Amino acid sequence: MDDIGVRATVPSTLAVLDISSETPARARRIADRFMRGLIPPPAPETASAVELVISELITNAVRHAGGTSCSITLSVRPEGIEVAVTDDSPVPPSERVPDFSGAKGGFGWRMVCRLARSVTVDAGAQGKTIRVLMAR
Repeated sequence: MDDIGVRATVPSTLAVLDISSETPARARRIADRFMRGLIPPPAPETASAVELVISELITNAVRHAGGTSCSITLSVRPEGIEVAVTDDSPVPPSERVPDFSGAKGGFGWRMVCRLARSVTVDAGAQGKTIRVLMAR
C-alpha cells in the first residue's frame, strides 16, 4: 500500500478512496501510475482516454452517490483495459441534455460511452459498479 492507498496486483490495481473534493485528482494519479507500469506502455492517447473516463466516473461518484467512499479497479484484459468504479448509490447513470452554459454539465456519461469499447452497469441495493472496457 502506498501513499495514495493503492494495492497493486499485476496486472490490476484496486484503490478505495474516501469521498472528498480531492478524490478525482487522486484517481487520476492512480490511473497514471497504473498506465506507466504497463509493458508495453499504452499509447499516450489511450492513457489520456483512460484517465478522462476515470476522472468522469469518480467525479460523478463524488457528486451524486452520497457515500463516504468509492473504489476504482484497473485491470488489463486480453481485449483492453478495464476500469471499474464502485459507489454507494444504486441509481444508474443516465444521459442528460448537455448544458452549454457550463453550469450543469451533462457531457460526461455520453463521453464515457463514446470513448469505451463497452460499458456495463451492475446496480443493486448496496450500490453500483460501472465497468468500462477501453481499447489498449
